[in-house]
Amino acid sequence: MIFRALSKKGKLHPAAQGLAMGAGTEKLIYAIVPRVAKTMVTDLYLPNSGWVGVRTDNPLDLILQKAPWPIDAQKVDAMAMDMRKLDFPDESFDFCWSTGAFEHIGRDEDFLRHFREVERVLKPGGVYAFTTAITFGGVTEDIPHNYYFDPNHLIDLIHGSPLHAEPVFDCFVRDHIFNRPHPERLQDYGFEPGTKFSKPIVSFRRGVLLAANVMVLTKEAGRAKVRPEVRGLEQARQRLTNQADAYLRQLWSDFQYLQTTAEKGGLSIQPQVFGNGEALVDVIVPHGGPANLKWTVKQRPISGSVTWEPLTAGTVTVAEGSFRFPTRRDRLYSIKLSSATGDLDRIVVKAKRV
Repeated sequence: MIFRALSKKGKLHPAAQGLAMGAGTEKLIYAIVPRVAKTMVTDLYLPNSGWVGVRTDNPLDLILQKAPWPIDAQKVDAMAMDMRKLDFPDESFDFCWSTGAFEHIGRDEDFLRHFREVERVLKPGGVYAFTTAITFGGVTEDIPHNYYFDPNHLIDLIHGSPLHAEPVFDCFVRDHIFNRPHPERLQDYGFEPGTKFSKPIVSFRRGVLLAANVMVLTKEAGRAKVRPEVRGLEQARQRLTNQADAYLRQLWSDFQYLQTTAEKGGLSIQPQVFGNGEALVDVIVPHGGPANLKWTVKQRPISGSVTWEPLTAGTVTVAEGSFRFPTRRDRLYSIKLSSATGDLDRIVVKAKRV
């Protein structure tokens, strides 16, 4: 969608200068490089970067090594850079882009600072195309360094920047089987091949409904600012919420195997939304496994807080390997198992709602 937007705006031409931000080694780099004069690629390229995929002390070598097809090395350069401080002269680029990086750069003041920097380095008439995650829950999910934006919040930020958005932000999601909410991680339910699947169009991520969007902003000095109109949001929200509730009822109507992750002294399970009712968790301990397992359940709201609170705890045995706890639709639940004797490798966990 970024490529399409830049192309439609006439920015992918042989004389153009482009800037990629937070781009890692994404394939979009290699699609754009052959079509323009020069592409500068930036990200937090550091040997100890928190983003494993961009750990390097030579960003350009990394970009060239990851090329999925041959590119002209003279038409691309790369350097480590923060999206909030672009170390380039004013009016250096015909276009900029970022793919799923915007939401990671900080808080509202950081997003606005980033927009001001982009506007500064763009030439008059320049275009910034970026994707980020929007939520259909009615609020921005203020997760540190990983915002999910309520569309109206995102539009307010853009309207407070010196850049101009398109006049309509269409959030309508057409009713289609591929547009219905699906989990991002099928492997959480014992389906390891799910790691090879494409991500869903509408994600149901820890109880939050998300979709990616593309924003197309232009630098037009002297043009009066007009706040874009947000369309289709309420209709999409109502239908997607109903579909997510139906998905939860179906998912937990029978036992689902849950992937366990080993950690010091125990096993953890990816946080789950069960809906309203009671969760029944069945723990299968193989022959030779620990006689007793301690279990703990923590909870937090789906929206508004990332702080986990203890809910309940207990012990399961080989003879009585199940436990229950009450659940709510607006809550997320974290389950952990531990044993003083270790040897948890072959334990199987499954759960359903009763």
